[in-house]
Amino acid sequence: MSSTTIKKWLITGASSGLGLEMALSALRAGHHVIGTSRNIEIAAASNPEFDRLGGRWLKLDVSQPEAQEVLEKLFSQEEEYQQSQHWVVVNNAGNSLLGAVEDMSEGQISAYLQINLFGPIRVWKAALPVLRRHKMGTLITISSIWGIVNKSEHMMYSAAKATIESLTESYADVLAPFGIRVMIIEPGGFRTKFPANASRSDGGTTEDYAERINAWGDIIDAAGKDETMVNGDPGRFGEKVLDAVEKQGDFKKIWMDQVKGKVLRVQLGSDCYEILGKRLRELQDGYEKMSEIAKSTDIC
Repeated sequence: MSSTTIKKWLITGASSGLGLEMALSALRAGHHVIGTSRNIEIAAASNPEFDRLGGRWLKLDVSQPEAQEVLEKLFSQEEEYQQSQHWVVVNNAGNSLLGAVEDMSEGQISAYLQINLFGPIRVWKAALPVLRRHKMGTLITISSIWGIVNKSEHMMYSAAKATIESLTESYADVLAPFGIRVMIIEPGGFRTKFPANASRSDGGTTEDYAERINAWGDIIDAAGKDETMVNGDPGRFGEKVLDAVEKQGDFKKIWMDQVKGKVLRVQLGSDCYEILGKRLRELQDGYEKMSEIAKSTDIC
């Protein structure tokens, strides 16, 4: 391991998919990892390598308000053993939701935001006082390419990711004086069970949107049954996140050139890189067209 510091990782939603791969990569590199899961018995039985490498499970449901109290207790206990340590806090837990927002009940929207928006905020509230006190640490938000490029067929998913990306970016600025690095990871499609766990709008689908939303739903269903529909390698994902944290490999020069106080956005997957490139070109085109119009409202 190239870093001189053995770090302590907290990864929410670590029992499967990309969360598990990040945990295993960190453990293999010699770091300490605390992985959260709503059911730690199933998590432990399903992932023996995690335990064999020294990982620890923490029962946690980020959608519940008491999650913050559970995490505060965890950090308090950890502080008793080691007063100065580099925490890597990874907000990874979350799920997808397909459909138009007008077809979702307020109850479904509220429950979704409890997991995907309030959940990460609860983690931050518990973790950031500790990171600031140590004047070091790494804050990571696992987003999606659909957090920076909207996907209309699952607009609540995109909206939640866009919101948490904006909050993460704001934290990069205020945490920089405390030596805390901030990253947003924007994955494309990876061969995990994530598509198979997508929820649908509980009010059905408005007929005017049905053809488009159902077509995308069919693709998600197919990807849930056949992981080979996408090219992302979860193991390589975990390794790249580790490289980013350790400032090694491809990320050594990137961190050297990184502007202090700015979030490091990391796109993983050739598909998401292509999608983002198209979106940036669209924004640039619109920006250039607005040049004279923007100036036209100034006081003469």
